[in-house]
Amino acid sequence: MRSLFLALTVAIITTSLFAQNWRDELNMVDKDLRKQHYGHARKWSIKAINSMCDHLGTGRDAMYTLAIAVADRSMAEAGLKEFDDAHWYWHVALALYPKLAENDWKQYGEVGEWFASQKDDPAVELPPAVAIKKNEPKCPLSAVQGGYYQPVVVGAMIKDDGTPQCPRLVSPTAAPTLAYAAFESLKQFQFQAGTPAKYELTVDFKPPAQ
Repeated sequence: MRSLFLALTVAIITTSLFAQNWRDELNMVDKDLRKQHYGHARKWSIKAINSMCDHLGTGRDAMYTLAIAVADRSMAEAGLKEFDDAHWYWHVALALYPKLAENDWKQYGEVGEWFASQKDDPAVELPPAVAIKKNEPKCPLSAVQGGYYQPVVVGAMIKDDGTPQCPRLVSPTAAPTLAYAAFESLKQFQFQAGTPAKYELTVDFKPPAQ
């Protein structure tokens, strides 16, 4: 059966050395996931994501490329039984590229079946959450080098223990690295514990101060 990685070679939209590095790294992660080498898969999926955040551009293909790397991390986390992180990155991957849900994830065995079985959480009316600790996001190097800046709005449900879950992309964007930076910032927030709630974060990415 064809690897999802093979489709990725068409999706990467840069001809730089980084593109070849991403192909090599994600090919290795792909093999690790199939062989259940989840710790190694997690390490290299994170490395690929970080490199993409530094050098990836914008557009549909860029969204797909980063989403695949995030999906790989989600499955690696599931293989390591880190289900909170696995579930978080499942939501991020699908937020970046919703059509990933149509891929045949079952080819990755148990973790692929886990990924394919996840469902969006039902929309429910929840009160707004109160953030008690925030994390200021950094503008990705890719945006600085590419000169693309825009506001990004992300949201999450807040569990009764004050931790965010079920992240979602509220505002459309063609810049995956900006969306990912906003999600990573929100993941570090802490909220007032109590009853389940919801929260939206607007990040207005701007050029760094001179």
